[in-house]
Amino acid sequence: AIPVGAQPAMDETRRGEIAFHDATHSFQHWLSCGTCHPNDGRVDGMNWDLPNDGLGNPKNNKSLLGADMTEPMTWLGIREDYLESTAAGFRFLSVVPSAEDVKATAAFIRSIKAEKSPHLLANGQLSPRAVRGKAIFEDAKVACALCHMGEWFTSQKRYNVGTHGALDHEGEDAFDTPSLNELWRTAPYLHDGRAATIKEVITTSNPHDKHGHTSKLSPEQIEDLAEYLLSL
Repeated sequence: AIPVGAQPAMDETRRGEIAFHDATHSFQHWLSCGTCHPNDGRVDGMNWDLPNDGLGNPKNNKSLLGADMTEPMTWLGIREDYLESTAAGFRFLSVVPSAEDVKATAAFIRSIKAEKSPHLLANGQLSPRAVRGKAIFEDAKVACALCHMGEWFTSQKRYNVGTHGALDHEGEDAFDTPSLNELWRTAPYLHDGRAATIKEVITTSNPHDKHGHTSKLSPEQIEDLAEYLLSL
C-alpha cells in the first residue's frame, strides 16, 4: 500500500467524481466523461460528432461549469436539463447508467467551481484595459449583454448569430447562448470551434454584426473587450 494522503469523504459528490472519471462505464472501457471534459469538467478543445443531434454535424465541446444553472444543454438545446444530459452522456458511452450513478455524477457537476482568470490583477480586480472592455460589453449599442446577461452571462436562449457552417444540418441556424465564465480556458470558440481566439469571435467570425455590433469598434476597443471577456 502506498500512502497518498487524506482522502475526500465518500459522499455523493465524491462518488460522482469517481463515476465521472471511470472508464468502465464505457464500451470496451477506453474513455470516461473526464476524457472529453478534463480538468474537472472543462473542455478538451475538440469537436465531437455525437448522436445527440444526429450524425455528420460535429460540435465544439462545452465546459460543464454551471451546467445546472445554464439549461438547456447542448449547442442546439435539445436536452431540457443537465440531469437528462448526464444520463444521455452515459448512454452515448454505450452503457445504461444506474439512477444512482446519474444522481451522483450530477452532484459532482454541481460542485464544479469557477477558478479566477489569470488575466485578473493580483488582487483579483479587473485591469484598466478590462475595465474599459466591461464598459464596451455593457454598452447597449454594442449589445453583447443583450444575450450574455446575469451571473452566468447567458439568456439561456438560442439565437441565429450567423455562424451556420458547412457541416451543420439544414435548419441548424440558432445556437445556445453559452456562459462566458472561464472563457480564458475554453478555446476554441463558437459551436464549431472556428474561432481560435476571443478576438476572432468578435471580428472575423462576426462579419455581419449578428453576434454583437462589433464591426465599428477600433482595434484598441477590440483589445479592451477581449481582455474583459478573458477576465471572466
